Amino acid sequence: MLKENPFATIRSETGQGNTVKSYQWYMKRIRELGLNKIKPRTALTSPIGELVSTVRWGDMYLFMYDPENKNKLPYYDMFPLVIPFRVVKGGFLGLNLHYLPPLLRMKLLGRLTKLADTPTLSDATRLRMTWNIIKNVGRFPEVRPCVKRYNLPFVRSRFLKINPEDWKAAILLPIETFQNATKTTVFQRSEEIIDG
Repeated sequence: MLKENPFATIRSETGQGNTVKSYQWYMKRIRELGLNKIKPRTALTSPIGELVSTVRWGDMYLFMYDPENKNKLPYYDMFPLVIPFRVVKGGFLGLNLHYLPPLLRMKLLGRLTKLADTPTLSDATRLRMTWNIIKNVGRFPEVRPCVKRYNLPFVRSRFLKINPEDWKAAILLPIETFQNATKTTVFQRSEEIIDG
């Protein structure tokens, strides 16, 4: 278990998350800090956020998930990184950013943060995100492969609510854990869905 927020250095270098830095800059800092080797369970117990029992729309969460019909799915992520946007019976719909290659995650998050309810990312920030807003494929084409349903009985951990100041670094951690397909296959399929 990490005792300190592993993103503290990155956060301080970006002015509390408000300075625009490139994808390459974030990836370099993650490698330098050794975060490119972090394991999903370690991330889940790290101080990059707080463990909670329920989700709130417009926040970002990491959790363990074991879907009911997993053998029938072409692939799924056991450690989703999700921004919920709608309640459904028995669970919620959300954007699992792990379904995108890292550069596309950065692009999508950059667009989504324009929906933030605060002018800068802070502990109080939430995304004012509804399906009516994000279904605009012209504005948010990357959401298409990310929309997933999560049924609460199949969530296998508490939810780690990620600090908004750490969203940009968190989405680049290589902790996606796909089953039934490789990461490369999932990313290629997601790009086909976006282009299609």
